[in-house]
Amino acid sequence: MVSRMNTDKISDLGTVRDMYDAEAEGYSTMMDAEIKNPLYSDTLERLQTRIASLPGMIIDAPCGSGQMLSMYHEKFDQNRALLGVDLSPQMVEIAGRHLGAAAQIMVGDMRRLDAVSSDSAAAVISYFAFHHLDADGVKQSLLEWHRVLIDGGQLVIGAWEGEGALDYGDSSDLVALKHSAGELERMMQESGFVITRKAIVRDEELMMDAVYIECSCE
Repeated sequence: MVSRMNTDKISDLGTVRDMYDAEAEGYSTMMDAEIKNPLYSDTLERLQTRIASLPGMIIDAPCGSGQMLSMYHEKFDQNRALLGVDLSPQMVEIAGRHLGAAAQIMVGDMRRLDAVSSDSAAAVISYFAFHHLDADGVKQSLLEWHRVLIDGGQLVIGAWEGEGALDYGDSSDLVALKHSAGELERMMQESGFVITRKAIVRDEELMMDAVYIECSCE
């Protein structure tokens, strides 16, 4: 990854959608291997413990190729309603193949979950999408997720941690933006979340830090 000055403008979401459409099959293959990392099953196990007594669906936004929801359904709860939302129609198609009748999968913007009623979800999962948003977009997402979550509902996020912009090297002209753990914590608290767990993990392959934060909706 090549760092850039934080004055760089991130790529618009139409460009982001087109990139994920083009890379969807390869992304899905990568995630088939990545989901075996114990980090994911450990996260979902903690989530299941916290929401076991709560009603409502789990929303994965963006759901990518569907591996997180598929793991939750197979390992933890085959009865809970699941909703996957992704900007990329190709990702939605692949996620639909992975999940079949176990989940509803739709094309959409995680900042505006218009099809979801307020106070209807037990949990929202969002992994590695904030880098495609500026701070205002992140805050808009957090406020929307707070709207759809019930009291005591859970939010689980993963994000590239740091400051300034990153791009995709020679593979793409896409430009994305890291957010510091402190900045994300502040925005979550301002949006009505109580942070219950935070971990920063080094990705040695990409030479970047990832931050994982778990929150409760108050």
